Amino acid sequence: MAQDDSTSPPQTDAAADARSLWCGRFHGVLSTHSSAEPGFPFGSVVPLCLDNSGAALLLLSHLAQHSRNLAADPRAALTLFDERDGDIQQGRRLTCLGRCAPYDDAQALTRWCRHFPWGRVYAEQLNFRLHRFEPLRCHYNGGFATARWLGVDRLLAQIAFDADTEAALARHLAGAHADWLGGWCADAEGAGARVAGLDPLGVTLRCGERLLRLAAQGPLADSATLSAAIADKALRPWPGTATAP
Repeated sequence: MAQDDSTSPPQTDAAADARSLWCGRFHGVLSTHSSAEPGFPFGSVVPLCLDNSGAALLLLSHLAQHSRNLAADPRAALTLFDERDGDIQQGRRLTCLGRCAPYDDAQALTRWCRHFPWGRVYAEQLNFRLHRFEPLRCHYNGGFATARWLGVDRLLAQIAFDADTEAALARHLAGAHADWLGGWCADAEGAGARVAGLDPLGVTLRCGERLLRLAAQGPLADSATLSAAIADKALRPWPGTATAP
């Protein structure tokens, strides 16, 4: 896999924008090498979330064409993008090249099911299998004249959060900030808010049938910084997804 040109100037803003897109989108297009029509790409819309290291988790049916394709060739691409009105090409897009393989990890499946609760039935009764997409190199486009390649080290910088820290912060949110949590999901037909995931860049809530990503304005490291972010209203939803409680 080709590496970034070391003589290129740093693109801190592009890396940060790509990182927020990687953390904040929960569906994308998985492109695999078609085994039925060799030489052609095959694109599939898939739900996804990240594991605690920042790699993408996918729950795929063993009957799906993309699963068959990956069994023959694990090389794939995953494309995420902003949903917006008007010209979609004016929004951010991120395509990561990498390898996608089965990933039999109970902790990762539990995390996936916090984001997508129906996943447990799919995995246990319908023979869906968890896969892990490990990005190797990414191409980010933030709009006109902003396209560039990014090394995976820059994409995944500051994303990793160990499972114990994430669980402790989720308990802190549920205990110390229950009213704040409920305010974000007041329109979810009484379903209430559930913490789907936490990482240094933000908090993901499940509100009924939808996921809500709250991006942090500064890194979340512990319960003190999380509480401070709530008090300072420094956890903000993606534009157009919700209003602050």
